[in-house]
Amino acid sequence: MKNRILSLFGLQGVKVLKVIEYYRQIFIYVYPSRKTADCPTCSKRTKTFHQYCQPCLVRHLKLGKRQTFLVILKRRFKCKNCHKVFTERVRPVAKWQRKTKALEEEVIESLREMSFASVKRKLGVGYQAQVKLLKKAMSPFEGSWELERKQSRPISMGIDEHSFSGHDMVLTITDLTTPALKSILPNDKKATLDQYLSGIPAEIKPKVNSFCIDMKAMYKYSIKRNFPQAKIVIDHFHLIYDANRRIDEERRITQNMHSVKIPKKLFLKNRENLKENEKKILDSWFKRFPDLKTYWFVKESLRTMYKLIQKQKAKEKLTSLIGIMYKQRDRGLSQWADILEYWQDEILNFFDYRITNAYTEGIHTKLKLIKRIGFGFKNKEVYIRKAALACLPLALLPQFS
Repeated sequence: MKNRILSLFGLQGVKVLKVIEYYRQIFIYVYPSRKTADCPTCSKRTKTFHQYCQPCLVRHLKLGKRQTFLVILKRRFKCKNCHKVFTERVRPVAKWQRKTKALEEEVIESLREMSFASVKRKLGVGYQAQVKLLKKAMSPFEGSWELERKQSRPISMGIDEHSFSGHDMVLTITDLTTPALKSILPNDKKATLDQYLSGIPAEIKPKVNSFCIDMKAMYKYSIKRNFPQAKIVIDHFHLIYDANRRIDEERRITQNMHSVKIPKKLFLKNRENLKENEKKILDSWFKRFPDLKTYWFVKESLRTMYKLIQKQKAKEKLTSLIGIMYKQRDRGLSQWADILEYWQDEILNFFDYRITNAYTEGIHTKLKLIKRIGFGFKNKEVYIRKAALACLPLALLPQFS
């Protein structure tokens, strides 16, 4: 029972000499339970005692509101084999550390869901010490491919960007099949993405059969260069989001030209979600501004296309829609039609693979929450490692395995 209690408090390998309690602090005097020590030079075990060391004060876990400290009474031994004098190692504490291993694990586990300031208030560990532990736990951050090596099914991957600060973007790479976060790249440059994709293990590359991306040509070029066998699928949520953005842009232009207030949400609402009175209001706006009706018709046609089952019917609908857009002789619609025509094959690949970047967007939602809790980040490296820590299982980290 006594050994079990010591284990619960992370005090394996030591014996408790005495405990001194104060209002906010608890000092636990401990000494190693072994009577021998292993020489760090020749690895031989010795029991030749040399002298006692000065007591070493080490920060340990908190018990309620009281901070515990270990006062470790270390000894020095002399090796009979190499005649070197050395200080014995104590299991709860790593070499040269002033925090126990249990406290370090508690810091890493708390950082998954809490800000640096909250962890400092909870455990009494400062920001710089937390960052040091974070870099130690997540350095270097490269997603493990062990699960992908074991499975035989094809792998679909997702690539999407999100904002670190303003227009400073970082790239999120995910495995949509498992699903799992694979990496967060420090920028959205083609060279960075090329370097990551080319570094994926050779035994994994043949298994990757598809990538889900938004309509960014840089992603397409990089994927074709490193994965010529993989198909590219345009995330249909991004396509509909782009359609809503174009409708809203046309609405604002029309609103400014005619000095009239045109409701925004009404045009972005899906057709099946419109109430009867909203349909009448929408029809009245369409009669006044026919161009808005065309933009809305294109958006709804794209949504209808994704509800089809057969790829051939979807292709016929998309080709017909692009032709209608060209016939309107509208600059905005023609540019939109050019984009749809350029990405036509990638849009239609959805009907073969049926994948989306929904999991990647879910990761982004969690990362936004992390930034909000921490009131933003100034150091991108720290942000990437903390974001990865929040999205990876603790079992993948060496100290928790």
